[in-house]
Amino acid sequence: MKKYKIFDDIVLSKSVCLIGHLEPDADALCSMVVLRDFLMRYFNIKVVDMFADCDKLPENYYPILENLKLNKPLKKYEVAIMMDTPNLDRLGKFKELFENAKKRIVIDHHKTNTKPGDINLVEEVSSTCEIVYNILMSYKYIISKSNLGRIYAGIITDTNNFVVGNFDSKTLDIASKCMKFIDYKKIYKNFLGNNTLRNMNLLSLAIQNIITLEDGKIIITHITHDQARRQRAHFNDYMGIINKLSTISGSKLILFVYPREDEYYVSMRADVGYDVATIAKKYGGGGHAGAAAFISNKDLKEIEKEVLIEFFDQIKKPSKISTKIF
Repeated sequence: MKKYKIFDDIVLSKSVCLIGHLEPDADALCSMVVLRDFLMRYFNIKVVDMFADCDKLPENYYPILENLKLNKPLKKYEVAIMMDTPNLDRLGKFKELFENAKKRIVIDHHKTNTKPGDINLVEEVSSTCEIVYNILMSYKYIISKSNLGRIYAGIITDTNNFVVGNFDSKTLDIASKCMKFIDYKKIYKNFLGNNTLRNMNLLSLAIQNIITLEDGKIIITHITHDQARRQRAHFNDYMGIINKLSTISGSKLILFVYPREDEYYVSMRADVGYDVATIAKKYGGGGHAGAAAFISNKDLKEIEKEVLIEFFDQIKKPSKISTKIF
């Protein structure tokens, strides 16, 4: 457990900031809140601020923060911790906060992480929340019921309730330990079973725009800026749509492109044996073999064309994955 004791030399630090990725998801927010609580209570660090470049959080994320007050950033922090973020550009407007800190730490679970920290704790596990849990356990820290709920929320959202991503028996063991003390059904409903009518309308549009190739192995779809404006869609309204698309029978590689401000967010999913993380990294994004994304300011058709070339290249390679279920 020594690898998780990464905070022993920051005991005397007077200021720490935790920075998540652009448009933070539940895992990024939950892992930051839990780690913040630990640093303040265990190490008695007075200033532990949290930041993430975001237009507006979805309402179902509000319980993660509770009444936590988000401060204005200091000019410089002694320690900056980059969380759940594969590269510096994904920190958005808070990139300089990380770069200018005296000590820089990275905690992340994306295999595409560029490891820009002085200390880089990067593990290909289910979520950053899983890593934070292991950190706290290495210090024998007693995690509150609320924070056990946050850890569980981070795990189930990043794995889509144990369907995608890098999870194993250790992940399930952590989830099981959390479930003894939390209302896990309520957490599931809030984060994975809380679709809005707008979300369903956007899903309907995505389905209408579907194009299938290679006998259904490749699925591509999109939502244009005009369609998004007509729906008055916010970035967070698209959450979960690609996970629904990835359940289409026979699909191996899925592409879903949708607006993010004046650009496009390019989200991908892959069946076992394929790898969309390498594609995302090529275009400045990140993720896992089975789930990855990047942001592009190119034309929609050009984005689809470029990703399709990558998809075709992977589909042509013979799969070594067994099709047997049992």
